[in-house]
Amino acid sequence: MRPARFLLPVALLALLAAGVPATAGFRLETLAPGVHAAVRTDPPGLMVDANCLFIVNDEDVVVVDAPESSAELITALKRLTPKPVSHVINTHWHDDHVIGNALWRKAWPQAQFVAHPSLRDYLPGTGAKNRAGMIAGAPQAAAQMQQRLDAGRNLAGRPISDEERASYASDIALVADYMKVVPGTPDVLPDLGVDGILILQRGARRIEVRRVGRGHTDADLVVWLPQERVLASGDLVVWPVPLVGAEQSRVADWADALTGLLALKPAAILPGHGPVLHDEDYVRQLRDLFADITTQVRAARARGLDLAATRQAVDLDAWRRRFAGDSPVRDALFRRYVVDPAVASAWNAGSP
Repeated sequence: MRPARFLLPVALLALLAAGVPATAGFRLETLAPGVHAAVRTDPPGLMVDANCLFIVNDEDVVVVDAPESSAELITALKRLTPKPVSHVINTHWHDDHVIGNALWRKAWPQAQFVAHPSLRDYLPGTGAKNRAGMIAGAPQAAAQMQQRLDAGRNLAGRPISDEERASYASDIALVADYMKVVPGTPDVLPDLGVDGILILQRGARRIEVRRVGRGHTDADLVVWLPQERVLASGDLVVWPVPLVGAEQSRVADWADALTGLLALKPAAILPGHGPVLHDEDYVRQLRDLFADITTQVRAARARGLDLAATRQAVDLDAWRRRFAGDSPVRDALFRRYVVDPAVASAWNAGSP
């Protein structure tokens, strides 16, 4: 899986923003009074930056996630309100959700940072190593994509489609943004650790930071507004294809975490990546995918199959068609971020 941002794969590395300017890469959507989602407008691809949520309260603002585009997000927030940011919540530890912490702290030094306690160890340890790998390899990946664009060929060597052109161009631009923002940016570790539930009562608004379970990483948190029925899911929910890591993700636990999200009965879900969801259909699809993978892997283990044989035995073709349809980009993403890593993740969980 990705060395640093969890998205750009090792194989590819080896080959290889209410007054927001259109070039910022996101649009603002109001989900409820005072609740504004900054939704990324990039097409699906190997590189992403995260969505962000502004919760504007009576006297302050609570921010969910701190993407690489945080400079533009801070400008957008200041256009919305003069109120200060009191809390920044990181839904997990990947760069596209935490690297902006330093800018939010600089803008509002009194703000408290909230995350799972494991970020205190992960960011200066494994996270720093992964980031170094990304910084070293991402420009090569972008150069490879540019060469393929220039040649009119996709990464598999076939004629490139218009969808793939848009995806590759977006990936190249996001790599350039990453290289401008990430190298040299210090980590900001959490002031408050949450491994259950933290309630932030901000005037009349109740904000719940919840641990519903792990799936995308060991550090997954969600933010729930029970009065507005708005949920920020982090990368437990990613559209159009889930992002799975063989080592960092917990596929065997993911379906249960999504069941916990569904139990909240949200009216609007802001995923870590992708558009705002106004029904539960996609989350149910994700839950059923991960449950099926876990069931198939456990059955293979029970027959005594090793990991290599299990990869051959697990059949995800129907799921791939359901998630990808006739999109070559989504098909490639599903093959890269689900097929192999999800089976390995479920395998690593062992027998029930």
